[in-house]
Amino acid sequence: MEKTMTRQPQKKSLASRFKKQIGYQLLVWPAIVFTFIFSYIPMAGIIIAFKNYKISVGIWESAWVGLENFKNLFNDFFMGQIILNTVVISVLGILVSYPVVMIFTLLLNEVTNTAFKRVIQTISYLPHFISWTIMAVILTAMLSAHDGIINEAMLALGIIDSPINYMTDPDLYWGMVTIASVWKELGWSAIVYLAVISGIDMSLYEAAKIDGAGRLARMWYITLPMLKGIIAIQLILSFASMPSKGFDQAYFLANSVNMERARTLSYYVYNTGLVNARFSYSTAIGLVLSLVSAGLLFSANTASKKLTGRGLY
Repeated sequence: MEKTMTRQPQKKSLASRFKKQIGYQLLVWPAIVFTFIFSYIPMAGIIIAFKNYKISVGIWESAWVGLENFKNLFNDFFMGQIILNTVVISVLGILVSYPVVMIFTLLLNEVTNTAFKRVIQTISYLPHFISWTIMAVILTAMLSAHDGIINEAMLALGIIDSPINYMTDPDLYWGMVTIASVWKELGWSAIVYLAVISGIDMSLYEAAKIDGAGRLARMWYITLPMLKGIIAIQLILSFASMPSKGFDQAYFLANSVNMERARTLSYYVYNTGLVNARFSYSTAIGLVLSLVSAGLLFSANTASKKLTGRGLY
């Protein structure tokens, strides 16, 4: 009985594969080189965290102090409040932004008038392109206790009896920056979810409609389950970026009155390192924040894979 010989496909050489993918390689390699130069090479500067760095003598000639900067970090008088501020602002941002963005996305997806839908999208996207410098000016004008539109409207409606000075009330700072951040990024955040929704098979909606499912039912049983994967990924990235939240808001909206609630970890690193020239101490804080971010990323990814079966890797 003759055996049928099957020819095994020959594996292409690395050079031939590279030549075939030359277009993609030209797109990828500049990004790899850029990342290596500006992200990996500067990591050598981490050694500053273990030294008493002085600009006059340079990194390598500065005195070695070991873990002294890290001991100072855990004994820092302000660190407890700073961590609390960062955690609260980050958690509030997640708890408020995700439901708001999802509701906005689902409602916008149900708009059938193309022209009206584009107008809404354009208006919601615009704040994303406004820098926090301009946003701070807008918020200061809107929330002014003298002639701000928010106070004027609330006084006219009888909601309040006297103007509220939002910018100098520490108790209102967390809520103010959370709402401002959600407003600024609402439309831009919805883009990702709208892109995923556009790829959903329309026959699912048609079948559900034939079965008598209304708009709310179709959103709940079709659209939201299809968004589960991207929601999980976005949440993972949000948890990983928690230690770096709040810098822009603190830099532009903080003042001597609300600084106790405004000072976050990222802002403290900037203020300690660049303003007060404590380079070694700020580098130590930054290194700890990077390790915390990595830990949050791995933890969130593991939890997401167990709960939803989706993750970054």
